[in-house]
Amino acid sequence: MFINGKKRIPIGYEDFREVIDKDFYYIDKTMLIHDILTGGGKNNLITRPRRFGKTLNLSMLRYFFDIRERDNFGLFDGLAISKYYNEVAEYRNTHPVIMLSLKGAKQNDFETALKSICAEIKEKFSDYSFIVEGGRINEVEREGFRRIMSTDADAALFGSSVKLLSRCLKQYYGKNAIILIDEYDVPLESAYFGGYYDEMVGFIRSLFESALKTNDALEFSVITGCLRISKESIFTGLNNLKTNTILNKRYSEYFGFNETEVKGLLDYYGMEKKFGTIKRWYDGYLFGDKEIYNPWSIMYYAGELLEDEEADPKANWINTSSNNIIRSLIENSTDETRSAVERLVNGGSIKTHLSETVTYEDMQKADENIWSFLFFTGYLRIQDTIPVNKETGEEAVYTLVIPNIEIRTCYIKLIMNYFDSRKRSMDKEGLLEALLSGDAEGFARPVTSLLKSTVSYYDNAENFYHGLLVGLLSGNVYYRVESNRENGSGRSDIVIYQLDRAENAIIIEIKICDKNEMPDKAASRALEQINEKHYDDEARERGYRRIQKYGVAFKDKICVVLHGE
Repeated sequence: MFINGKKRIPIGYEDFREVIDKDFYYIDKTMLIHDILTGGGKNNLITRPRRFGKTLNLSMLRYFFDIRERDNFGLFDGLAISKYYNEVAEYRNTHPVIMLSLKGAKQNDFETALKSICAEIKEKFSDYSFIVEGGRINEVEREGFRRIMSTDADAALFGSSVKLLSRCLKQYYGKNAIILIDEYDVPLESAYFGGYYDEMVGFIRSLFESALKTNDALEFSVITGCLRISKESIFTGLNNLKTNTILNKRYSEYFGFNETEVKGLLDYYGMEKKFGTIKRWYDGYLFGDKEIYNPWSIMYYAGELLEDEEADPKANWINTSSNNIIRSLIENSTDETRSAVERLVNGGSIKTHLSETVTYEDMQKADENIWSFLFFTGYLRIQDTIPVNKETGEEAVYTLVIPNIEIRTCYIKLIMNYFDSRKRSMDKEGLLEALLSGDAEGFARPVTSLLKSTVSYYDNAENFYHGLLVGLLSGNVYYRVESNRENGSGRSDIVIYQLDRAENAIIIEIKICDKNEMPDKAASRALEQINEKHYDDEARERGYRRIQKYGVAFKDKICVVLHGE
């Protein structure tokens, strides 16, 4: 289907045949098939951030290898892999395929997650239910097949289920099975944050060991996820695992878009003038030695531009990816880690080693584990590398930065959500009482404590601090907070009026310290401005008998307040 003479953009489509048959815009990644067949291993683990095309690529592999898809034999005609049909003929729709997605295991408890995984496995058994009707499957495997089909969730039984299905398929088709597992680490991430990590690790280890390690009915496997979980965690004894992370050069062009592909897409839709915007927002990733753009965000934004050519870019990826790691980092960070996050958000960098084999349990044990998680999940990128010292054996040191505007927006949103929750938990009545009683220190102390306990960023420091105080002081039905109102011969920052009786008014002027200025000097400047510009005139005209004046100064996370009446 075409819209205005152009192919539709496949936003949210993850089935390869559907994308091709419906003639959606498709950026050809089919040479991944050739590279896996000519250079892959028995078990291939490919890790990439969420929404970088892993599911669509696994679907592509399934349609190419699956013996049941012979009716779609021409599906790949005209695509890059079609030039190598003769070379890969041995695998073109010749093997049974088991494709599992573990995305659905994002659950709050082990029982529900286990049911989700078992339901996914049962569905694959159901797809092949016809194979037990004939006489090709021996009675032992046939009985095991039927037990799986009649059981809802059983960790011991389903732990060896994928191996059982592959053995049945080999007996039926006379060919070893190809196993494709998508988002294998989703159950582990959810288990870590849900408090049932050990139980889930035990089940996933059993499932993988039986299917991938001791399975004589396995041709090869391709497993995708965000993180390379250590062998000791779930790949125990799996010595034939070939791992490809974003640090490796191989497969780097098959997940995400390179610059040529992005320009081709924009040229096709007549959006060339948006390239600079897209580059700032969605570029910045480095997979191996290739510069990569976020494919999901680009497709989504291109779809919006087709509807409105003036549409602004948005942080689309934040709404699709799990942000638990950053949220945990912000909420539980040490002063040192918090300082590093602030440096990153404000355009700086950090230097660290990277560990490719961390587990979720390792995340809070050392800062470099946290940075490794953020790097491999797409929230940081490599800016520079000091390679391994071959003489001393010292590990490589990486300089990491936030990749682009979209990811910085993600950090800021999560920082502000946490900051807002901390603000809501503060004693606002106590803050007002401090101001009414002339207790400048009693007001400054909790504000400073709030700032020190959270991560800061400074796009516009004065607006940030102004909004902070307005938020802390608003919400009391007995007081009205006015912000940036004309008053006297200028605009006062904040004025608070008591509503039940015309007795108390509070005037607040905010200053941000100059580079070498001390906070008390800046607070004094603020008080002088209140008097010089007569910000108290309106309060007097309204008949307020007691007017409190405060000069408030901020220097990074320090709040200093001076009182004048």
